[in-house]
Amino acid sequence: MSLKTVYDINKRGGERNFLRDIKPGDHLFVINNHSDRGNTYSEWIVTNKHTLMGHREVKSPSHGGVMSAQSLIRREQQVFTQRPERMPNLGVRDLHDEYTADAQRVAKLVGDLHAIETANAMSRQYASRR
Repeated sequence: MSLKTVYDINKRGGERNFLRDIKPGDHLFVINNHSDRGNTYSEWIVTNKHTLMGHREVKSPSHGGVMSAQSLIRREQQVFTQRPERMPNLGVRDLHDEYTADAQRVAKLVGDLHAIETANAMSRQYASRR
């Protein structure tokens, strides 16, 4: 079964379907709402490891954080399977106000590209060990 676009814990069967559908190497995205900076997203990769409770682990390519997939969906309420467009990645956002607008835009693009490449490499690593 292929992944849906969004899994919502508040919809019937949302958590169960999410836990059933995810596979090692899948990319998962959550939206982070910041009152002072707007929205960003975080990316998580499904690993081939399981927690003590039997749920798959997910790992962040940006900061290396690890948690269970169940904890991720319960904490975030919604998990997306497509990368949000026109939204900065939380792990690589550029907060240097002294940069010109062009330099900030380029720094964000480079940071996002690096994050995508790192996530893709991590995804291939875990998908090959299914």
